[in-house]
Amino acid sequence: MKKISKILAANRSEIAIRIFRAAEESGIKTAAIYSKEDRFAIHRFKTDESYLVGEGKGPIQAYLDIDSIIKIAKDAKVDAIHPGYGFLSESPELAEQCEKNDITFIGPSKEILKRFGNKTEAKKVAEEAKVGTVPSVLVTKENLKSVEKEVEKIGYPVIVKASWGGGGRGMRVVRSSNELIDQITTAQSESLKAFGKDEVFIEKFLEDAAHIEVQILGDRHGNIIHLFERDCSLQRRHQKIIERAPAHFLENKTREEICNAAIKIAKQVKYFGAGTVEFLFDKKSGEFYFIEVNPRIQVEHTVTEEVTGIDIVKAQIKIAEGEKISNHPALPKQEDIHLNGFAIQCRVTTEDPLNNFMPDYGKIMTYRSAAGFGVRLDAANASSGSIITPYYDSLLVKVTTWAKHQDDCIKRMDRALREFRIRGVKTNLVFLESLINNKDFLEGNYNTNFVDTKKELYAYNPQKDRASKIVSYLGNIIVNGHNDISGRFSSNKTVEVQIPISNIKSEKNNFVEDLQTLGPEKFAKKIKETPYTLITDTTMRDAHQSLLATRMRTDDLINIAEYYSENLSNLFSLECWGGATFDTSMRFLKEDPWDRLARLNKRAPNLLKQMLFRGSNAVGYKNYSWN
Repeated sequence: MKKISKILAANRSEIAIRIFRAAEESGIKTAAIYSKEDRFAIHRFKTDESYLVGEGKGPIQAYLDIDSIIKIAKDAKVDAIHPGYGFLSESPELAEQCEKNDITFIGPSKEILKRFGNKTEAKKVAEEAKVGTVPSVLVTKENLKSVEKEVEKIGYPVIVKASWGGGGRGMRVVRSSNELIDQITTAQSESLKAFGKDEVFIEKFLEDAAHIEVQILGDRHGNIIHLFERDCSLQRRHQKIIERAPAHFLENKTREEICNAAIKIAKQVKYFGAGTVEFLFDKKSGEFYFIEVNPRIQVEHTVTEEVTGIDIVKAQIKIAEGEKISNHPALPKQEDIHLNGFAIQCRVTTEDPLNNFMPDYGKIMTYRSAAGFGVRLDAANASSGSIITPYYDSLLVKVTTWAKHQDDCIKRMDRALREFRIRGVKTNLVFLESLINNKDFLEGNYNTNFVDTKKELYAYNPQKDRASKIVSYLGNIIVNGHNDISGRFSSNKTVEVQIPISNIKSEKNNFVEDLQTLGPEKFAKKIKETPYTLITDTTMRDAHQSLLATRMRTDDLINIAEYYSENLSNLFSLECWGGATFDTSMRFLKEDPWDRLARLNKRAPNLLKQMLFRGSNAVGYKNYSWN
């Protein structure tokens, strides 16, 4: 068995952090990659090392730069690469380059990726395993003109899908022949941008279907287990929004059949690693059809982890090291895996559901997350001050709740969503609340079209964000004033400060002269021998630690200095330096602190000037380089 010592996450954001956490708990060092646009992203700081990838390339292309990733891995002496989900997670080319450079690829072999990474090839595998599939046709350059006839045989509506990748990209529902070619072109373009390949295929679109996926794990010794299923039917334009485990509407017999079908397909190619076998479940007929395999970790793996207690990312690492199923706690045998309770995951995104889910960008001004028993958060850039950029997926945080009973799990998710406070960018939080409280959701009466067609989900009042608006309003008034009161006569009168009149002017003490004449040692001796208390006036320093901190100007001190000299010459000293005086003078008032001392000496030459000396910083509260 080859033990892994350092893992490079060839991905970004939430899934990169998820990989780092599993690695760290396994005693494995980690390395991150980041694009120029991600240079301030949190994932690059939650790792042992981080490296700029794809220098000079765009925000997406940087993470698709296999040569750059391999070079970074070799330079960083990485012995394993975890691709996460999206980007290169299903790339046979990355797996092949890892193999050539003696780097462990935490995922299936390049041969398996070629078969399952391509959805049309995956269908062939399912057919070989005698598992039912949805009727489909591959789109090629040769059959593009004649593909309409093939689609007519399948029957409308159909769905155009990208052969590679996932996440709803490159998917288009087509309801008539008039829009077929245009939708094929759009899907090809989306697929090329997201996955670097423009191959698409067309299959029959089932109107009332649930999207069921089975989580599988396979080792390198031919053993394959399932971790039961997830319900991923709640989607918007084929992008999942809410996932549940298990699929509560399935009967145990159907559950067993679907899970066994998933293992049959996986065994057909001697699958190893973590993967998801996906099916469409026709709610009317009760039949299920294979649609694809995702040979990687999924965004929604959290719900399966919650109901089975198995850390899927750790399991991936153990499989990559050559561990055998049933020989390690991360890889239990099938009979030891049981469903325990219910879990729901909501994807909180920076999108505006009332504006066609338009992504929002900008700075998060306030962020308060949910917490408590049975609540799990998987996040990346979710924090106050984080900048949400327009370059990547709008996922902000994944919220997963678990409970022993389904109703409690839903209530816990409702409570968790309401605990969030996110200001500065729009989010889908209130929409998610609307969805999980919908009667049809609670009763399980939904399908893959539910979010796109159920208009009542959008009949909610958006967050008003009153507190942030009030603070912004008050800040604007304080800085810029208000039009309603500008130009009004003010009865407030200011009185010029008068220096107090005094006729003391007694014979001046001159401790400065004494110090210069006697020298330091004899002067100190004279002080000790003085039979009365000597007084130091600290006003000129203490003023800078009061409400006058940034308002006590040099002029305010100079104007009174001569009065001190004439009428308060019995003072031993003026304490006019140290503490905040230096910072206030130079940094806030933009005055020269040295000039202040010179002018004070000129106005009160007979009074000693005293300093509060700081042991660490000498002057000011800041450790200036020239101290």
